[in-house]
Amino acid sequence: MKSTIQVLHVVPHAGISKKTGINYDMRMAQCIVHKANRDTGVIEPLVGELMLPERYKEISPGMYEVEFEVSISREKRIESQVAVMTLVAKPKPAVDPVPPAKAA
Repeated sequence: MKSTIQVLHVVPHAGISKKTGINYDMRMAQCIVHKANRDTGVIEPLVGELMLPERYKEISPGMYEVEFEVSISREKRIESQVAVMTLVAKPKPAVDPVPPAKAA
């Protein structure tokens, strides 16, 4: 399954597990999923977090084509995980550059 996802910001979560004492380093990407409505074809944005696999934890903001694969969790639940992320486009700046002042 492929989806178009816009990564806005990546938040690191690192530390030492209180339960096991093992170091952890996870990255959560703040995203907008550009999902097409199956009935109308209209793009409906969904906002959420995506846990990034180790190989993609250094990605920068931008538009990505993301392919997911199905997996089974420890609790025996069917879940999806990122298989491949391909950069489609860098995001445009949030603020337009200031135009030069006109001479009087």
